[in-house]
Amino acid sequence: MAEYFSEKQLGQFRELFESFDKNGDGDISADELKCVLMSLGEKVKRRYCKNMIKTYDKNRTKRMEFKEFLDMMANVFQYHLSHPEVAKDPANAEKQRKQGQTNSSAREVATNKRLEDLFDSLDGDESGFIDAEEIIKLTEKLGEKMSLEEVQELIGQVDKDGDGRVNKDEFKRLMASK
Repeated sequence: MAEYFSEKQLGQFRELFESFDKNGDGDISADELKCVLMSLGEKVKRRYCKNMIKTYDKNRTKRMEFKEFLDMMANVFQYHLSHPEVAKDPANAEKQRKQGQTNSSAREVATNKRLEDLFDSLDGDESGFIDAEEIIKLTEKLGEKMSLEEVQELIGQVDKDGDGRVNKDEFKRLMASK
C-alpha cells in the first residue's frame, strides 16, 4: 500500500514516524503510540495501542517499524479517499452518518479529485500516464524490487486500452474497485 505515496509524502511520514519514536530506536512501541495520541487529545488505553500495533506488525515484534507505519498510513489515506466528508469535518461527518444525510454526489466529486491528485503524484514525468519505469522507480524507493515482467503484468491487469501504460481513467477504475 505504501507504494501510493510520493517522495514528499514519504519524507513527511518519516518525520512523523520519528516524532512517534521517542527513544529513537527505529520503531514505535505501544507506550510511545499512546503518548502521542494522548498529546493529540485522544484518551486511549495501552491495550488499544497494542492492538493497533498488532494489526500492522507483520513480523510480530510487538512494535511498529517504518514500513508497517506506512501500511497504516496507506489505510488511513484509503479510508479518507472513500470517506471525504470525514477529512473536511469529522464531527459533522459523524452527525451526518448517524442521520443518514451524507451527500453522495459531493463525496464522489471529492473522491474523484483525490484520485486524480494521487495519480498526478505517481506520474513522475507528468505525461498523463503511469508507465512501467515509474512503477519500478517507486517500488525501489520503497525498498521493493519488481522485475519488468512483474510490472508489465500488473499494468496489463489495469490497462484497458492496451497501450502498456495506466491512464487516469484506468487508475480511477482500479482504485474504485479496491
